Amino acid sequence: MIHVRGGFSEAHGMGSCNTQMQVDDLDDRTRNILFNFISDNLSTQFDRYRNNSDSVYKKEDVLCRCIITLALAEKTDPDKHYGVSDIITITEQILDKAVFNEVFDYLELLARFRYNEYENEKRKAFYELIDLIFEREYVGYRFVDGRITPITDKNEIESIEDACNNEFEGTRAHIKKAVGFLADREHKDYKNCIKESISAVESICSIVVGNEKATLGQAIKRLEDSGLVIHTALKNAFSNLYGYTSDEGGVRHANGLFESDVTFEEAKFMLVSCSAFVNYLIANYGKVGGKHA
Repeated sequence: MIHVRGGFSEAHGMGSCNTQMQVDDLDDRTRNILFNFISDNLSTQFDRYRNNSDSVYKKEDVLCRCIITLALAEKTDPDKHYGVSDIITITEQILDKAVFNEVFDYLELLARFRYNEYENEKRKAFYELIDLIFEREYVGYRFVDGRITPITDKNEIESIEDACNNEFEGTRAHIKKAVGFLADREHKDYKNCIKESISAVESICSIVVGNEKATLGQAIKRLEDSGLVIHTALKNAFSNLYGYTSDEGGVRHANGLFESDVTFEEAKFMLVSCSAFVNYLIANYGKVGGKHA
């Protein structure tokens, strides 16, 4: 009857809450908790008694129409005003009946259309709320750059987020594409995730050297010539990482790895590692007097 996460029963090995990582499905407990938090969150956002009634009245209608059109692909009634109660009803239906990947699709869409470009902090708070639920309920996914991604380590997420928000557009775009390939639950493309990850490194290398065709080695040499000391072991690690994708058997070579040869673990490792390396190069580029965007 009682299912308290982290309570007495669980602490003494007598709990009935799921402790297995949820990867290919969501249990009823998780679905119910998501619904309760989201419905309460929506009710607060669209409380016309505490907010500007006209703007809230219009925004809830627009949001619901987006959901009906883009998530359900159903017709909307042009003569009807859709309110927050309609959004909550749709949310309940999706969380009760949709398969786990469709639930994730809906959560991504809901976050994207609930907030405008000036409400990034509110959108971030929503991501953090869902991530907290996922963490407590052993769901093996987190929000990364607006996509629900099979990465749960906070340090890894932070590294990727930093790379996604760096000041250099080209580098930023490659990392975002890599995240998209890793997060795509229906069309897994780990090979292109790796390609985009290493392309992000090449992009920042070209900025460091000032040459579009610059190699990783040239970028490291440019930093060292400017006074930055990079340990030999670290340089070798970066070079080996680069060689994994670019040598004859690498994922970018015509005769290299097939899609089936690339695992999720390899793609995730490359995305995290390349994100960290991009952040490293950008930080040290600034230290040696590099011109930022």
